[in-house]
Order: sequence, then structure tokens, then C-alpha cells
Amino acid sequence: MDGSAHDSDAGGDGDVPPDLRRGLLDTVQRLAGIGVWSYDDRTETLYVSDRTRQIHDIADAGALTVEELTACYSAADQSRVLAGFEGALEDGEPFTADVAISSEGTTERTVRLRCEPYHEDGTVIGLRGTAADVTDEKLRERRIELLRETNMRLKQASSPAGVAEVLVDAAKNILGLVYTTVRLVDDSQETLHTVVVTEECVERAGERPDYPVEDDNPASRVFRTGEPEVYREIGPNFDDWDRGDLVCGIYVPIGDHGVLSTGDVVAEAFNEQDVEAASLIGELGGDAITRLKWGKRSRAI
Repeated sequence: MDGSAHDSDAGGDGDVPPDLRRGLLDTVQRLAGIGVWSYDDRTETLYVSDRTRQIHDIADAGALTVEELTACYSAADQSRVLAGFEGALEDGEPFTADVAISSEGTTERTVRLRCEPYHEDGTVIGLRGTAADVTDEKLRERRIELLRETNMRLKQASSPAGVAEVLVDAAKNILGLVYTTVRLVDDSQETLHTVVVTEECVERAGERPDYPVEDDNPASRVFRTGEPEVYREIGPNFDDWDRGDLVCGIYVPIGDHGVLSTGDVVAEAFNEQDVEAASLIGELGGDAITRLKWGKRSRAI
């Protein structure tokens, strides 16, 4: 035995037909959930795979520049990535950057770019890299952050309204759910009063109303049943309540004290991770309000 790992009839990589090589690359990208790209500094030519275009929400199949590829990033992220490209070409140092993409709606996705320089005769002549949608990974990280930060802040809240402020802030600034409203039930258990609503929600949906507990709308039903409801698409005749530009929504209970709702201007903008995270902060808020009320009763006794 000669110990060779090559099949006798397979040949080296150079013998793989181009069509088969492209097919293998497409399969790897699909299974791994990543896209590839390369940049030739000599010709200033950028190659972007179909998967990379999909990750960046680029429908155009034509040639792209680096600036066009990164145009869907925020201004700060685009500047950071372009500086990373320049640094990699000048210094030969690889880099990784996580960037936020929000091309159509407000629910952001996170894309991770990896870049490595390649050389010829010791000189950097271009860059090669990958692009991967790491939104789910980032959401898991945010959920852990949410548990830690929100729990600490809820312990400092001195009233149910203070709890509502913490929940809306966490939904908006940690989860990216910018169109969020918190309603708490009154002492008579008859009305869900709007306590806190984001400015963005008011701008796109108008002032948010109070809801009668017995009304046939998602927030009131969720309060009565204690079960979350998710609406992938909300049409103009959904019910008797106006939601402005919001066309989908999540409604989760805040214990037995109220309801947190969030929407988006793009249909089907939410995934299961969004529902789980919203439910989590609703549960934390419910526990916090219960503690406050028990503390108030104990002091009264």
C-alpha cells in the first residue's frame, strides 16, 4: 500500500469539470447556509455568489461593486466594512464583521462577513470570504442578554408603569421590536389601558387605544386566555380597530396583569424566535408586577 488518499480514477482538483465544481460549491453553500465572494484588486472585480446575493437581499444578477454590495448596511457598518477591506488589502490581515441589514422592514437581520487576503509572490492581490446569516445566533445571544439586563432593571421598578417602561425598552432596544405597546388591566378588570407605547408605533399606527377586556380583539383575547397570538398578516378588515401601517403582529400576556403587543410594517416579519423572546419579557414583566403587588399587600398588613 502506498498510503495515497486519492481514488485511482478521480484525479486532482484540477481535473474536476467546471460545471461539477460549481455544482459542488452551490451544494456546500446551500447546506452550510453561507455564501462566498471574492475581490480581485488588480482588476477591481467583485465576484458574488447567488447565495451571497440572497443573504444581502440583492435581486439584481448583474455585476456589483463593493460599495453596492454593502449599500444595504447602515452607514456606520458600511464604513467599518469598507475600512476592513482596505486594511486587509494593505496589511494582509483577515477580518470578521457582523452587520445589520434591514432592507425592507424594521426587523433587522444580522450578516457575518469573513474576509481573508490571498497572495501572489508575497503580495496581496485580492480578498476571499464568506457571508452568513447569523440572525438566529444573535437572537439567542440577545435573549441571554435580555434575561440578565431586564431582570436587573425590573427589580428596580417601583410600579407597574415602571415595569411597562422596562418591557417596552427591552423589546425595542434589545430585540429590535420597535412598534411595541404595553397595556395593563385596571383594578376593575374591565379595561386594558395603554400605559407605554414607542414613538415609532405612534408614528406608524397612531395613538394606541385602550381595549375593553371582553372585546373581540387579539390583545383582549390574549389577556383572557393567557396564550400568545401571532398574526403573520393583518388586513384592513381584520377587526374594528385601526392599526395604521402595521400589517402583522405578536400579542403576549404579561402574566395576568396585561398584554405586550408588537407589530411591523412588513407582512410575515416575525419568526418563532421573536415570539419566544416577546413571550419571555412578558413573563418577566408579569412576575415583576406580581412581586410589586404582593409587596404592597404585605406592607398594608
